[in-house]
Amino acid sequence: MKKFLCVFLAVLFVAFSFTGCKGNKNDEQKDATVAIASLNDLNGKKVAVQNDTTSDYFAQTLLDKGEIKFEILRYEKIIQCYDDMALKRVDAILVDEVVAAAYMDVSKVVWSNTEGEPIGICIKKGNDDFAAIVEKLIDTFYFDGTIATIANKYFGRNVTEGVRTVTAAPELDLSKLKTLNEGVLKVGMEVGYPPMEYVDTDGITPIGFDVELAGKIAEKLGLKLEIVNTAWDGIFAALDNSEFDMIMSSVSITPERQEKFILTEPYISNKIVLVVPGP
Repeated sequence: MKKFLCVFLAVLFVAFSFTGCKGNKNDEQKDATVAIASLNDLNGKKVAVQNDTTSDYFAQTLLDKGEIKFEILRYEKIIQCYDDMALKRVDAILVDEVVAAAYMDVSKVVWSNTEGEPIGICIKKGNDDFAAIVEKLIDTFYFDGTIATIANKYFGRNVTEGVRTVTAAPELDLSKLKTLNEGVLKVGMEVGYPPMEYVDTDGITPIGFDVELAGKIAEKLGLKLEIVNTAWDGIFAALDNSEFDMIMSSVSITPERQEKFILTEPYISNKIVLVVPGP
């Protein structure tokens, strides 16, 4: 009997030991999934950004400060960042808040900067009358609630609050508007940045916040909208070459861009966020 009890207790000890080990392993796996909770947790990690964007500049600034050491992986398209995060080739992504909203089913936000970056419409230098009309149209859409409706549609909330304060209906004077491209408003976009500008389920039709807002601008101007899908790394040069009338593609307002182009006042505000696999 004593021998039996010894054997029985030994078996129980082994069983509990395995149970304890399994529990520890699960805890380690759980810890691994929440290892990144802030910028300070990026040490030794791989962080994806879309090339030549504000998130890219922000990531490089962090590295230059020397307080956090991580590897930046730059991609041409934002969807490539999310694809590689799903494949565990990168640990996190720095991206615009409005874009992160479109990927909340596969990721979660663990950090956000405190101030939103201003987003404007980019117009070629010298087209001052056209730029002034576009400004008035954006004010009109703020005043009549059009822009809030579009924001709620694509972001699930009104991200335009506090960006512009318009207390009276603007007076539109289109007399200075020159005929653009024989009745067509050409808008340059990189159509691959949901929910701002992306392709519908038919694989052809551009949709998104910027696309719909650009359509409203064209409608007010009495013009037909034409979206010119252009890679981000060549979109400003294309505007300089007059390949379209304006860029409306989540363009951050920076001093460098203001020196080379006309940038409208912000029509939307956007924050940089850090996302990890989720939800």
